Amino acid sequence: MLQDLEPSAGDSGLVKTFTASALVLVIGLGGLLYATEGGQAYTTETLRRAAVERAPQSIPDLQLVDDSGRQLGLHAMLAADGRVRIVDFIYTRCQTVCTALASVTQRLQADVLAQQLERRVAVLSISFDPEADDPSALRAYADRLRMDRSVWQAMSLAKPADRRRLLDAFGIMVVPAPLGEFEHNAALHIVDASGRLVRIVDADAHGEALAAALAVGR
Repeated sequence: MLQDLEPSAGDSGLVKTFTASALVLVIGLGGLLYATEGGQAYTTETLRRAAVERAPQSIPDLQLVDDSGRQLGLHAMLAADGRVRIVDFIYTRCQTVCTALASVTQRLQADVLAQQLERRVAVLSISFDPEADDPSALRAYADRLRMDRSVWQAMSLAKPADRRRLLDAFGIMVVPAPLGEFEHNAALHIVDASGRLVRIVDADAHGEALAAALAVGR
């Protein structure tokens, strides 16, 4: 009777196959949970945001130009007044994403002024189209959006060759579109006075962005 209860060679093979499959599943699930921050993140952008929040990332010290034609080093500008910057990326001819983003940054400007936070927080819009967005284009853009330069500035790259470094540092994807335009993603990036990217929030989350900037600047 005992012999009848012993597993056959076929049954033993099935058990081994099942055990191996289960082990692969467990390993795969563990890898998935690790790669997705315990199952909380499922996209490259979400993973990047989680990584930045966990470990702030230094951004390159690029030369920028403002709407008066003055060139400034990004790190020197950040360190000069110690303010936290809420940074977004635009090109002044944009009629789609940038238009919606501009309404958000206008609200940020209004909130900063209303709450008298201009010594702690500023907004910086950087153009990734320096060939077209020269100082005169930046000036027209700033005037159109009624920028208060003490709170919100529009700047462009002094050296077009630096564009890839800038976009890669902030995770911005730009794809050429018809009629000389671009398709691009958008977000609000919190940058501290020491030149570190410390947080990324959704492009329409102006309240969250302001709260994050104030938390960094304490």
